[in-house]
Order: sequence, then structure tokens, then C-alpha cells
Amino acid sequence: MLAFWGILAGVFSADWAVKAWAGAALKGQRVWRALPHVLEFRYSENRGMALGFLSGNVLASLVMPIVAVAAWLLVFRKYRPTPFTRAASAMMLGGFAGNFVDRLMLGYVVDMLYFPFLPWFICNVADIAICAGVLMLAVSLLFRPQDWREKNAKDDGPSAP
Repeated sequence: MLAFWGILAGVFSADWAVKAWAGAALKGQRVWRALPHVLEFRYSENRGMALGFLSGNVLASLVMPIVAVAAWLLVFRKYRPTPFTRAASAMMLGGFAGNFVDRLMLGYVVDMLYFPFLPWFICNVADIAICAGVLMLAVSLLFRPQDWREKNAKDDGPSAP
């Protein structure tokens, strides 16, 4: 359980630190090309959700992450967590927390990671952590059935769910 909280806090802290740096170093429309044609740092204020979805709807952008976390809690209380699903969950929740605090405190989410080969996409550390956590859970659902044993199920070997 300590690893769960460590990952969550690490994602949240890294996200906060990079957002603070972006606000200080890039806010005046400065672009820093870390890897030309691959990765640039640009300051952006996203007033919506992913890709600007629900832009300008502050209430929805605050309520939807809470609904997502509630859904996660409802699903995961049924299963015995494994280190893999704990890590995935911690990454997602740390990312949700980072973006939620931005929305709550600033009214927008600070984005700064721009990939020139994806000109419609700009994100932040929290977004990457959320996507990585979701990808890990998808891998878990498809290829790791041991991650999805019900809490009340008896461990009877290979025939157990």
C-alpha cells in the first residue's frame, strides 16, 4: 500500500513541478524545442478536458473526474488488488489529482508537452500518467487474469476466477 501512495504522490509532485516550471519559463509564448520534430515545451491553458472537450464548462470539468474516480472505486472494491493494478491505479489517480487541483485552483489545466507530429495534441505529466495507468489496466484486463480475482472468491488454484 505504501508503493500505491508513493506512486500517486510522485505523479502529483512531478506534475505540479513541471507545471510550475512551465508557468515560470514558458508562459510568455516561449517555445523550447527539447527534441526537434519530436518534443517541444509550450505553455497552454486548457479550460476543458482532454483535447479541450467541454471547454468553458467549469462544472462539468470538475464533476467528471469525481465521477470517474467514483466509478473506479466501485469497480475496484470488488477485486483483490495486485501490485500491477495498484501501480496503474496510483498513476491514474495521481494524474486525476494533478489536473483536478489545477481546475479547482486556477479554473484551467496547465499543459506544456507538445509533439509536433501530433499538432492537435498538447498535454502534461498528469495526462501521460492517466494514459499510462489506463493502458496498464487494459493490458491487465486482456493478458493478466490473475489481476481480476474477486475479493470473496476462494483461491482454488487454476479454476478460480
